[in-house]
Amino acid sequence: MCRFGFRRFRNRLLFYFIGLFAFTLTGVFVVVEQVFKQNTEANIRSELVVTERVFSQLLKERSTQLTQWAITLASDFAFKKVMMTGDPATISSALFNLSKRIGADAALLVSIDYKLVADVAHPGANGQLFFAAPMIKQAEEYGAASTLALIDQQPYQLVTVPVLAPDPVAWLCIGFKIDQALLMKLKQLTQMEISILSETPARIILHASTLISQPNPELNGIWQKSAAEENFFWFYNKKPYLSRLIVLHKQTDFSIAALIQRSWDDALANFYRLRWLLAGIALSSMAIILLVGAWVARTVSKPMQILVKGVRAIGLGDYKYKVNLSARDETGELGRAFNEMSGQLAEKEKIRNLLGKVVSPVIVKELMSREITLGGETREITALFSDLAGFTTIAENMQPQALVALLNDYLTQMGKQIITNNGVIDKFIGDAIVAFWGAPVMEQNHAVLALKSALAMQRVLAGLRTQWKKQGLPGLLMRIGVNTGLAVVGNIGSIDRMDYTMMGDAVNLAARLEGANKFYGTGILLSEYTYAQVKDVFLCRELDRVRVQGKRQPVGVFQLMDEHSRINSATKAHCEEFAAALREFRQGRWLQAEQLFTSILLEHQDDTVSQVYLVRSQQLQLNPPDARCDGIYDLQK
Repeated sequence: MCRFGFRRFRNRLLFYFIGLFAFTLTGVFVVVEQVFKQNTEANIRSELVVTERVFSQLLKERSTQLTQWAITLASDFAFKKVMMTGDPATISSALFNLSKRIGADAALLVSIDYKLVADVAHPGANGQLFFAAPMIKQAEEYGAASTLALIDQQPYQLVTVPVLAPDPVAWLCIGFKIDQALLMKLKQLTQMEISILSETPARIILHASTLISQPNPELNGIWQKSAAEENFFWFYNKKPYLSRLIVLHKQTDFSIAALIQRSWDDALANFYRLRWLLAGIALSSMAIILLVGAWVARTVSKPMQILVKGVRAIGLGDYKYKVNLSARDETGELGRAFNEMSGQLAEKEKIRNLLGKVVSPVIVKELMSREITLGGETREITALFSDLAGFTTIAENMQPQALVALLNDYLTQMGKQIITNNGVIDKFIGDAIVAFWGAPVMEQNHAVLALKSALAMQRVLAGLRTQWKKQGLPGLLMRIGVNTGLAVVGNIGSIDRMDYTMMGDAVNLAARLEGANKFYGTGILLSEYTYAQVKDVFLCRELDRVRVQGKRQPVGVFQLMDEHSRINSATKAHCEEFAAALREFRQGRWLQAEQLFTSILLEHQDDTVSQVYLVRSQQLQLNPPDARCDGIYDLQK
């Protein structure tokens, strides 16, 4: 035994070593990745701040240069002389020539009262109010002013200086576009992607970008993202970019901003290469470990290998497997004990398989897990009874072999639905099936599982009818009754022969409800006790309050329609119409109930329940009940 334990310890030690190696390697991967990503993100954030400063400095230098050029143009004597003519065409021509001289994209002349005298880009705008009046007011105070503005939905950097004679007689405004050329220049300096955006109450517009090529990219929410987080991730073409939004100019009706971005994938490119290198080292190391492990495995004794093979065979269910260990030492004793164990397991499995074909597998497991004793316990369960309508008549007209084949096919398929939903098949009584949920294994939602089984059984039977029809066999209809309540469950019978079953009023009521389907023309009936537990999952139509045979206490009866998630609007409307008619009936308004049930039958001719209530309404109008009538109907099976 010591030798055997030592050998198993070596295998366990090898396993732990490989596991520790893999765990350590995984930890290295995780730590390296986390540290690299943190450092990369910190570097990109720093680069974004630097790019913001570079961009601001570039705009400032452009503003200074524009101001110097504007002052030079405003001081031009020839331009002043043309301006004094007051001719808009002449002034616009001169202004155009001056703007071309410095390469400006916009040139405007504004009067002292803030009206356009000339606009190179918009000759027809003369006389209109200047769109950047606050900039003129700033220039009046400081002698010159600059701002960003949208002209024809394009961002411009504008400066304004006075035209002196010697007092200000007009204002000269010149500007450059903030366009792709400027952004490319900035990208060459910073290696960052730059985009210029504007936000208006109506939408966000992309004006120029070194990255985004779409004319109308998805940018909604980017301002809110920037307000919540100074640096944030933004996706373009499903690729992440660490981004920073700089608001360059803000007015009540629009804002102009620069979106600075750095590709996250590009920033991690070096890490990806390092990760592949580490993966290669890890695979090489693991290959070496596996070779060492294989060498260790080969040193294990042959008897242990034989036993391991035998254990695996037993694990796969081959209980007839025998090992051949003929030694006279401890390994031989172990081999003989193994063969005895496999024989006992084969006998036990044979008994289990035989029991599994006679009673439910759940009960088999319960019976084999502890000592079998007579007696039961009170448990809340859900009982299900099913029966085939008119099966006796059909059986009389079929050959015995065909009848048995048909019945076996039917019971196999129905039993499968019950077992799939964790039910216990109590017994088959001819074509009838008795099943229950909630014992021996506790099920919190046993009522829901029972109704799921009932619906599945009806759906499977519908498919079977189609197959049988093609084979020339008769179609079968099934009636199901379901009830939830307290019942005695356990091993009932004699000390020599017993049956794990259920007994009690709750069981009897389920059987009565199965028979009541015939009266109401329904397929699945359940009691009010079951309905209380399943109403949130299933749509059920209340049909009646009845006294069944053998019980004085009335019970509410419901028809199971289907799960709420599967119900269509037409079925729901049908149930609501029936509920409204039933309320009129129970309140003693027989004529109104008759009219409503008649209306339902016009659309649903096969609604037997409505037909039953139509007849009741007509009879009660002819023979009104006395005050002692409680509205409860007695049902006989």
